Amino acid sequence: MAISANRSQLTWSPVVGWVLLACATSAAQAQTETSSPAAQIMLEQAPVIDIPDVPVSVTGAVNAPGEVGIAVGAFTLYPSIEVQAGFDSNVFATSAPTVGSPYTLIRPVVELKSDWLNHSIRVVAGAGFGIYTNASTQNYWNGNLQIDGRLDIQQDFYATGMVAVRRQTEALGTPNALVASSPTVVDSIPVEVGLYQRFNRFFYDFRASATRYNYIDNSIVSAGGLPAASRNRFEYDERVRLGYEVMDGIDVWVAPGLNQRIYDQYVNAFGQQRDSTGWNVNLGATVKLTTKSILEGFIGYSTQTYIADGTTTPAFTFGLSGSWNGYEPLTIRPAFIRSINESAYSNYINYVSTAVGVDFTYDIHDAWQMVGGTGINIADFTPAPGSGAGPRTDYYWRASLGLLYALRPQIQLGPLYEHTTGWSTDVASGGPSYTREVLSLRLVAKR
Repeated sequence: MAISANRSQLTWSPVVGWVLLACATSAAQAQTETSSPAAQIMLEQAPVIDIPDVPVSVTGAVNAPGEVGIAVGAFTLYPSIEVQAGFDSNVFATSAPTVGSPYTLIRPVVELKSDWLNHSIRVVAGAGFGIYTNASTQNYWNGNLQIDGRLDIQQDFYATGMVAVRRQTEALGTPNALVASSPTVVDSIPVEVGLYQRFNRFFYDFRASATRYNYIDNSIVSAGGLPAASRNRFEYDERVRLGYEVMDGIDVWVAPGLNQRIYDQYVNAFGQQRDSTGWNVNLGATVKLTTKSILEGFIGYSTQTYIADGTTTPAFTFGLSGSWNGYEPLTIRPAFIRSINESAYSNYINYVSTAVGVDFTYDIHDAWQMVGGTGINIADFTPAPGSGAGPRTDYYWRASLGLLYALRPQIQLGPLYEHTTGWSTDVASGGPSYTREVLSLRLVAKR
């Protein structure tokens, strides 16, 4: 199964989700619906990883065969729901004064997958509803509907496609999220097509995508922030991976790519022109140790050039994703990524995001499972020409630890603790300065 790099409402392990949210390329930072500081980066921008079709639970653990899934003709239905209730010590992610609040998160997900011998299609629908008792302005709902599939042309030759409709909420306390009385919402429509073919040990994987982003300001944007109309845009991406299978389970490849970011307003509310083009090239490898241990990493170089004045932001990039299950009770998932992202501030044209995270699930004994992880995101902002702003670097560190007890194979319940700290080299210009503690009880049910 080809897992595409798209942010989804699907399955989050306890620490990978947040880093992915905190670092996603040019997509809005979604309201944190998971305790994972390390999983959502890969969804938006990591290279595609081929992983066997194994159902994955909302806790990030691999489900045992026969435990989940409902047969529906030639399809299998995987419904799940997570309910999380607890207390957030700093809802607005501020230094002082802080506002704490009880909160409730409800996240249902339904996945329908074909069981055909040739070709495949998958439909995923999910939502997230967050309710804060003492801070109703931060209440939110997110949604996702995605259809993707594969058309087999010949053996080792197939086409892929994906289209989705998504609603996401920018979470306070993540890069690019401006302080506001009510969070900003972004609606997006991503579309992607691809073509893969293997010749003996050589292969290529071509992908082209287009995404429409439409922002909605639910409150007055703070000084220096771009209003929604100045952030609406189209993003286009074209990339190809050319590879060679060195030996069974080990591929090496080179992946050049291009991108275009085109804003609705050629001149935004602050008199800036932010249309840009970029290119990147990555050199990487995919190692498939077992069906459960698959790692993929790359190093590369990327640039983003602004059409109006020729300003260029260069960055060395890297990434690591996948999972390791060399010791049977333990599954470790790294999430490393570095990229150039769009900025929501008028004083900064973009920021280079460096995120490093790892999470784990550990089967302690019988029905008990430990989940947790940690991740850090570093956002280096590039001053806009003529703005007078100086260099600024924001830091976000997050860690979580929890337990899950299986009341039945399909139902898990347990406590979860999360800690987040944000700091900056320039707090005066809007950089973060806060700590946040969240203690909750999670109920996870899947069928």
